[in-house]
Amino acid sequence: MSIELIILIIVGALSIYGGIYFDYKKKIESEINARNTQKNNFEKKISNLEKELNNLQKLLNEKEELFEDIHNISDSSIKKISSLFSDYLLLQYDLSAKYLEIKQRPAYAEAQRIRELKVETKNYIQQYKLMLYKYEYLLNVFPELEEYVEDFESIKEIDNYANVNNLSDEFDYARKYLSKEEYKSLSEIERNQLALNNYIRGKKSNWQIGRDFELFCGQHYEKKGWEVNYFGMEKKLNDLGRDLIAKKGSEIHIIQCKYWSQEKLIHEKHILQLFATTHILELGKTDLFNHFTPVFMTNIELSQTALDFAKKLNVKIINLQLSEFPRIKCNVNGTNKIYHLPFDQKYDQTQIKNKNEFYALTVEEAVSNGFRRALRYYG
Repeated sequence: MSIELIILIIVGALSIYGGIYFDYKKKIESEINARNTQKNNFEKKISNLEKELNNLQKLLNEKEELFEDIHNISDSSIKKISSLFSDYLLLQYDLSAKYLEIKQRPAYAEAQRIRELKVETKNYIQQYKLMLYKYEYLLNVFPELEEYVEDFESIKEIDNYANVNNLSDEFDYARKYLSKEEYKSLSEIERNQLALNNYIRGKKSNWQIGRDFELFCGQHYEKKGWEVNYFGMEKKLNDLGRDLIAKKGSEIHIIQCKYWSQEKLIHEKHILQLFATTHILELGKTDLFNHFTPVFMTNIELSQTALDFAKKLNVKIINLQLSEFPRIKCNVNGTNKIYHLPFDQKYDQTQIKNKNEFYALTVEEAVSNGFRRALRYYG
């Protein structure tokens, strides 16, 4: 083979492999560029996500600050809340001003006038909201004031009291259950009786319903000759599940009362609590002759497990349906014979135990037996 032929073969091979090399190089460079573009896109996405996260964190911080302001009521927090509320209401002002500035023939002077109007309106709204927040806060702290702010004639009545404490002490909560006309026009007996009737028929809190049921259960025991201590009324949330403590001779019943919706069931945890609190109390007594019995009184059914627990632990179950009963406490204090309505100041602390004390069904019954309403009503 001649040298010229060999050279031609080598040149041809180099041309072929050179073309392959340059094609391969171009593909690699194209791939690198694609990867770089992809990397840049990812970096942009990461940057955007970081910005979104930062904005979200900023919003969360603002939310926490706002909630903290709402929780810790102060002049600065209320002003901030009022300002936010005002900006929300006046958003249309900003939109209108912006439109006037960017429309085909801008009206800058009118846009400026609207912005100035927004500032003035916002000031009025903030003042109104501040006044409203203060007003509502005062009514929350001193609910008795609600009866004196309907009109200016009512507000003038506050002048009759030396200070807010006197207003609270002398406020008659019967007013809560009567119209202003009824309170002024009815006689004292009629007024108090109507207020009691409206209280009984009206909507009650769960605590008031529970208290009524405790009193109803206590009277159930008293009719059978038991001496009853209304422990739950006096201690409220600190009663440890001992709503009533009834004693007759050496027998002591530790009673828990549950008045619930008919759709519910009493479960075993309530039986266990009553059993435990009864025997903890029993262990703390030195009188070995007394016999303690846990009693569960309710208006609804118990689950089968609760019934099994009650039987095993010797917890007595009494089912009672709440019906009308005397609620007026007629109490003898020295030479004073005073009756207390369910919304009076000393109602929960007053216990009917002594001679000539009793529960009256009507105000007329209490008055005819020589009892007068408590002078201080604040509850």
